[in-house]
Amino acid sequence: MSLIHTCQFSDANPFHYLTALEEHSELVARSPQQWMPWNYRETLMQKSSL
Repeated sequence: MSLIHTCQFSDANPFHYLTALEEHSELVARSPQQWMPWNYRETLMQKSSL
């Protein structure tokens, strides 16, 4: 529940957030601080522009 509330406070869709974590699990394991609900979209944008 706290994850869902954190996503809501960060204007992140909980389903999209959890899906992104699953799809990028190796990257999440290497640098979890870049995959918080409040900054994961920025990380995704950086990864897609490479």
